[in-house]
Amino acid sequence: MNLGLKGKNVLVMASAAGLGKAIAKELAHEGANVVICTSKEYEDELDNAVQDIFRETNNRPHKYICNINNPEDIKKLVSNVNNDLGDIYALANMCPGPKPGQFEDFSDTEWQSAFETCLLSYVRTIRAVLPSMKRIGAGRIINSTSSSVKDTLENLILSNSMRMGVVGMSKTLSKEFGKYNILINVIGPGRISTDRITNLNKVRAEKQNISVEEYEKNDLKSFPLGRYGNPEEYAKLATFLLSESNSYISGQTILVDGAMTSAY
Repeated sequence: MNLGLKGKNVLVMASAAGLGKAIAKELAHEGANVVICTSKEYEDELDNAVQDIFRETNNRPHKYICNINNPEDIKKLVSNVNNDLGDIYALANMCPGPKPGQFEDFSDTEWQSAFETCLLSYVRTIRAVLPSMKRIGAGRIINSTSSSVKDTLENLILSNSMRMGVVGMSKTLSKEFGKYNILINVIGPGRISTDRITNLNKVRAEKQNISVEEYEKNDLKSFPLGRYGNPEEYAKLATFLLSESNSYISGQTILVDGAMTSAY
């Protein structure tokens, strides 16, 4: 299937590694002009991502530095992309997951940090790219969240709270901006094999006083497919939703979880 992404400018936030990098790579396979970014402290990882994606796709992504918690960085990023490449057709909003923990573990400072990273950064990035999408009369946005938007996850109160704000915002924006042919969806990973899951599994194993290997063996017993997902599986859905081939799916929340989540 030709997804209609060849030559289109697509911005993938927080994309030096993990799911963001996987999405960028899949977009590069489709011939998009892919823009990847991360904060200054991870610039080496970003350089490695550029080389990895180019080596596998023969399509070199464009790299920029952007701290998603800095509103001026986001404005500068989008302005630079507009000047260097032209208008942005599609946006993949990504962010690092908030700290694990329970309600009484967190102060106002940590709640504010989770809000800035997991919700307000998405608001700011969407605000910045909307003029591009309105000018070209089309656009695609995905907001990456978590399976916690369908089924609350133990020891992840910050994620359970902030991710639902993204769902409400996305549903509302899909109605507001549908008249501009801008389609907006939420996707959420279940257990996808990334550093985030590795770190969370370490925490869960420690709480149960067992090894990570034992924890994962027990954990997978409840998975219908008997395994964790891989980033490429998540990236394929994201790439379709960001493409011209997606012409009528908007305002939806879709999980990539291998049937892990029981909620409708």
